[in-house]
Amino acid sequence: MPRQFRTGDQTLVREFNRSIILNQLRMGAPLSRADLAAITGLNKTTVSSLVDELIAHNFVREIGYNASGGGRPAVLVELNPEAGCIIGIEFGVGYLNAVLTDFRAAIRWRRQVPFDVSEDQHRVMNRLIALLRQVVRQSRRTGTRLLGTGISLTGLVDVASGTQVFAPNLGWRNVPVRQLLSAKFDVPIFVDNDANAAALAERYLGAAQSVDNFVYVTGNVGIGIGIVIGGHIFQGASGYAGEAGHTTLDLNGPLCMCGNHGCWERLASQRALIERVQQAIQEGQRSSVHTMAKDSDRITIQMIVEAARGGDDVALHALGETGTYLGVGIANLINIFNPSVVAFGGALSLAEEFLMPVVQQVVLERAMAGPREATQVITSAFKSDACVMGGVALVLHEILSRPNLNSSLPSRQSRVPVLQASAQRSGH
Repeated sequence: MPRQFRTGDQTLVREFNRSIILNQLRMGAPLSRADLAAITGLNKTTVSSLVDELIAHNFVREIGYNASGGGRPAVLVELNPEAGCIIGIEFGVGYLNAVLTDFRAAIRWRRQVPFDVSEDQHRVMNRLIALLRQVVRQSRRTGTRLLGTGISLTGLVDVASGTQVFAPNLGWRNVPVRQLLSAKFDVPIFVDNDANAAALAERYLGAAQSVDNFVYVTGNVGIGIGIVIGGHIFQGASGYAGEAGHTTLDLNGPLCMCGNHGCWERLASQRALIERVQQAIQEGQRSSVHTMAKDSDRITIQMIVEAARGGDDVALHALGETGTYLGVGIANLINIFNPSVVAFGGALSLAEEFLMPVVQQVVLERAMAGPREATQVITSAFKSDACVMGGVALVLHEILSRPNLNSSLPSRQSRVPVLQASAQRSGH
């Protein structure tokens, strides 16, 4: 028995060391084997053995020599973009957004499919299945293996079962998304809340790669946050941490889809911005947005931004009010979490040039000096692509944190490393 334990321990240690090597190459490639040994503290023989394994399994490739240090040139290695392809899907409110990337998360193909939020749930899921079939076909044309599919879902998500527990803006409850897709596709499928997935993308690929404590804010039809503490996503006791969009800012505010009044997302989201412009037009105020849209139901953020750039008063006022409420919520997050960074993404970030100055001013006025001075408020590296790239990050995380070379991905989903609020998480 002791020998079996040692074998298991050695296997786990080797897997852990592979993860270290892969993540160093993700952050700092190209590097030589000697560079990796110096950075990681692993001995050179171990590093050479690990790198050779990763090359043999196509995850790493040699790309030439580094002769700048004098002496014998060192062979440089990096993550191999042709190691395989990854599918990322954002299941939004009224649309499905899909990308196909290489192993270094460069987008090779993309497609967006709209749907009406009033459509039958089965019809929408069939649209998702059809879209996924289309992306899988595209993946075959790359000539590389399909490493997995990551899906970011709006609302409350039970990660362990891959279930969308409650999506207020769709009116959906207890949809077994991963189970339905796994019955159709022989590929690993990973599912999480959209804000958590987007935070993971920012951590792995975006503006927060070296930041251990930050909050990601996604502003789409709703608002959600992903909380990173000590480098790990914070999930909470039941896995539902981050529903800041449903915290109350106005006791007598408008009714939210969650059933509450005055939620942050009802005052500061993409929907809130568009509703402000619609209301102003209905009240008889003149706006070039109305001319562009022709029908107030077709107003988009892009139209509002274009109008604001032309000095349109309705657009500027709506952006200012939305930015104020967005700033209040972000100031609250700064006071609560004391993060190094608050990253703002999602569709609403397309209006960053008008929103961010207002947000910065409100944060200056309302966040406490100590935490405020330690926080940088920035726009996501991916902006409106943050959630779909979050799907890609879900797959990358599984490979980079658990590189079992006998199987490129584990057969079932494990959580992103988390800080649990309690030892057990409830089932749903």
